[in-house]
Amino acid sequence: MRRSIITALILTAIGSAWIASGQFNKEQITSSPVSDSITKPLQRAMTQVRVVDLEAVMHVERVDLTGRTEASRKVQLRAETRGLVRELIRERGEKLEKGSPVARLRVDDRAAKLAEAQATLRQRQIEYDASDTLKKKGFRSETDAAAAKARLDAARAVVERMEIEIDRTTLRAPFDGTIVSGHVELGDYVQVGDIVATVVDLDPILVIGNVSEWEVNRLHEGMSGTVRLIDGSEHNGIIHFIALVAEAATRTYRVELEIPNPGGTIRDGITAEMMIPVTEGVAHFVSASTLTLNDNGVVGVKTLTPENIVTFKPVNIIADKPDGIWIGGLPPNIRLITVGQEFVLDGEQVQPVVDRALDFEAVKT
Repeated sequence: MRRSIITALILTAIGSAWIASGQFNKEQITSSPVSDSITKPLQRAMTQVRVVDLEAVMHVERVDLTGRTEASRKVQLRAETRGLVRELIRERGEKLEKGSPVARLRVDDRAAKLAEAQATLRQRQIEYDASDTLKKKGFRSETDAAAAKARLDAARAVVERMEIEIDRTTLRAPFDGTIVSGHVELGDYVQVGDIVATVVDLDPILVIGNVSEWEVNRLHEGMSGTVRLIDGSEHNGIIHFIALVAEAATRTYRVELEIPNPGGTIRDGITAEMMIPVTEGVAHFVSASTLTLNDNGVVGVKTLTPENIVTFKPVNIIADKPDGIWIGGLPPNIRLITVGQEFVLDGEQVQPVVDRALDFEAVKT
């Protein structure tokens, strides 16, 4: 037990001597590696974002419609008098000039009635001339003279009515056009109002489409437009008509574009696309994923300054396409953040990575 006490006293003395030697001083504590890591401030690495350099291009905004061609005029030629068809002058597919005969009906007894009316007219003319001579000499009263004049006018009216009746036996084209269908044959008997033929006017021809209530106010009569037919041919025309009342079933408005059609080469009922320019200006074509919102809910994009500072730019969406969108309101040349814009703040400095694989160049349509 005495040996244990002596050993403890020796160890105590060694420890006191080591502490007194100054090995555990303040200078050693402050220069230790652990202390340096605690007191030295942490430095945050700059966020990397993917960017692309864009240049504004001229963009024409259009209203695109799908429609069909339609004859500018289509008339069903109807009989104005009854009779037997004695001659078909023009057949289906033949072109007509205004006033040219299409078919003739049998005159029957109309010629005889006209001759009778003309004879009566000559008699009434002689009676009136005699009455007028006697009136001037004072041998005929005003009443008798007026009666003679009335009989003359009535006879003249009968002759005119019979001439009109005979003229109606010849059915004529109401305008320059083409017969697209015939409804009678030689020997048919027609009544007043029966359809004899259908005549259409294909020059000019109309292209009919329907525009939504959102876009109808962007169009007006007289605007130019382009039509692309199903065979790929393109034709220029002018808006001829815009409906004031929407169609009940679709809530859309009828639009008619008139295009020249010399020779009637464009047929009625062909599917067509109408492209009507409404505005023109510089714009950028970008992916919809690049759009973002600021704290106030404003739609825009984030761009970089030459110092790589993030800047939020409000934009207005001009047109939405399947492969991207057209936006306006930006400077002509921008460095657009395409990836990472949601993770950086306005005014923050970032490290850009130029993505040359991206191509937002405007698609020519």
